[in-house]
Amino acid sequence: MENNSQPQKFFAGEFRHALDEKNRITIPSRWRQDKGEEFIILPEPQHQFLVVMSQEEFARMSAQAENHSAVSARDRRIFLRHLHSRAEHGTSDRQGRLVLPEDMCRQLGLKGEVALVGGRGRFEIWNLPKWKRAHEEETATYQHVASVIGL
Repeated sequence: MENNSQPQKFFAGEFRHALDEKNRITIPSRWRQDKGEEFIILPEPQHQFLVVMSQEEFARMSAQAENHSAVSARDRRIFLRHLHSRAEHGTSDRQGRLVLPEDMCRQLGLKGEVALVGGRGRFEIWNLPKWKRAHEEETATYQHVASVIGL
């Protein structure tokens, strides 16, 4: 097994940033490197937010779907076809700005101030009112699980 010397990227926290007129979002400084980075951008399956991840994280997710025994070969092919066709490449510049695809921004209502939400090896970009609503609706679940695990 190959040993990857680079630690896996870890995104934690919540940030509010504004999209500019070119659909660029500034990635929080804690989440970025000193140079530009390559990302995969795709809409979440229910079209609530954008998922942004490294190419390595995307490859791990694809491999997980390819090797999951609970999913039939036919369903895997369909899922992977849709997953890869919906994904887009993105590159951040030296200032940490990432250009988001115009059609995805329009489809998800991303404009003005948005929420960037850490999610371990990926982060999410939410329309701010949708994020506030989801956060409020999901708080009880968070509190329940936190209690169960002793947080």
